[in-house]
Amino acid sequence: MKVKLGSFLLASLLVLSFNAVVFSQDMNLENMVLPPDYSAMPQEQATTQATTNLDEVIDPLLDLFGFYTGGGLYHTADIHGLGGFDIGVRLVTMVVKDDQKPDLPFPENTEYQYDGGIFRDVSFMPLPLLQASVGLPGNLEATGRFFTYPMGEGEKQGNITLIGVGLKYGIIQNMLLPRVAITAAYHYLSVPDEFDFGKVSSFSGALLASKDFAFIEIYGGVGIDYNKLEVDLTLPDPIGNVTKDYTKQNMRYNLGLKIKPFPLLFIHADYNFGDVQGFNAGLGVSFR
Repeated sequence: MKVKLGSFLLASLLVLSFNAVVFSQDMNLENMVLPPDYSAMPQEQATTQATTNLDEVIDPLLDLFGFYTGGGLYHTADIHGLGGFDIGVRLVTMVVKDDQKPDLPFPENTEYQYDGGIFRDVSFMPLPLLQASVGLPGNLEATGRFFTYPMGEGEKQGNITLIGVGLKYGIIQNMLLPRVAITAAYHYLSVPDEFDFGKVSSFSGALLASKDFAFIEIYGGVGIDYNKLEVDLTLPDPIGNVTKDYTKQNMRYNLGLKIKPFPLLFIHADYNFGDVQGFNAGLGVSFR
């Protein structure tokens, strides 16, 4: 039964991740930003309306990127000993709220195809990640995360790639007490030139605690995700090049449970609430 549970979770990770993959192929920022009659407008008016639409579209996109980069970052406050490690897969899933599906100001038409922005047709946004951590000297632990997927229909035109690095430090590591740690991570998103609209980066930090009860461990934390997007978007005439910097920070709180059905194997899940809601799940092996 325990083996079936692990197989079911792994299959779920693969199936649910398909939604995020389809989303990455379908997102056409230019179509969402351009007012329908832009070609007949004066340049200043067309640029103003396109920039206003861009503001509405980018805000929930920053929520998504921040949630992906801070989500699933930890499943315990326990620090690996020197040379100890864990490796596995994570599924980070943001719940899309109604206020993340904005009515685009231009045009003022509720039947507009792209009204609702990038999340117009979805309620959940899952993303699978490979993640590994290793113990370092000085009560430290390093983490690396990775996701990549080919872009383009038919002939592939490169990969969208998310790379993250993090560091965790154990504040309290007494086995008789709840363990307490702090963690910080930096992520960068790379997009093929054909789809590139700017530079995206994120910094996440959290204070976390956990308590181990043999085969079960309870964990939780409070953190912040700070996201930056430098937009450099080339639109058709008369608008031309649009450049603008966006930043956003969201508070994050989470509570989760990890089970260890076999030696070295772990399965975990947690719920995230705060400015953005969602949940994370993971499966991996750990040697402490």
